[in-house]
Amino acid sequence: MKIEDFFYRVGELAESAVVKLLGAVKDIILPSPKEIPPDFKLLRKLVKKRITVHEFLSLKLQVIFLLYLILNLVIIILTHENIFWLMLIAIVYFLYLRRLLWRNYYFFIEFEPYRYFYYGIFLITLVAFGGYVLLRTLTHVVYYYYAYLATIFVVVLLFRQFFKEKYGRDWTYGVVEEIKGDVVKVFVHDDIAANVKPGYYWVDRVGDLEEGRIVKLLLEEKMLKGAVPKRIIEVFLDHQSSNISTEPKEDKE
Repeated sequence: MKIEDFFYRVGELAESAVVKLLGAVKDIILPSPKEIPPDFKLLRKLVKKRITVHEFLSLKLQVIFLLYLILNLVIIILTHENIFWLMLIAIVYFLYLRRLLWRNYYFFIEFEPYRYFYYGIFLITLVAFGGYVLLRTLTHVVYYYYAYLATIFVVVLLFRQFFKEKYGRDWTYGVVEEIKGDVVKVFVHDDIAANVKPGYYWVDRVGDLEEGRIVKLLLEEKMLKGAVPKRIIEVFLDHQSSNISTEPKEDKE
């Protein structure tokens, strides 16, 4: 190989590496929605039952937030409240969270409540841990810590109330999966705005239902359990499987 060919090849490889690096940086800083859903290889191994892409995304958001909390606790214990590491892990987590949300924009049944909720609890968590570290450097009087914990608790309650007022609703959508006499089994997706957990629920039958129909469900709030479907308040004419989005269509009865 001639020396000029060697350097030309090296230059091509370097250019390709720079282009890929810039593309990766752009994808992290300015992520854009993708039309192909992620595969969730690891989660599919852990979750044996068949669930939707929306459910996998919700589960992944919960898992990475839990890992973020654990990492914060580990950093506080092992680094003697070094705020540098807290800020570093917060930046990494936020970039990953933002990328996960925006890349999968089309696969959330309702995007905005999830974005608002996870950005909100991230900010509260960052302030809580960062404030604790700063408080440790200023004083060791235990009463200040009690007051600080109480303040964080009040902030969490206020955020919960504000989120409920902004996005909360007492209804959600479900898909009729089975009909037995006067009752029907409906599948409900994870719905953070309605505070309902994904799963199958039995409700009273109304009208001429068929399996696969999308229905609108009135919810009842249960203490410590979240909301549960109470009854069907609207039936949509389109037939749609519970394995895809349950957004309603225009025609309805």
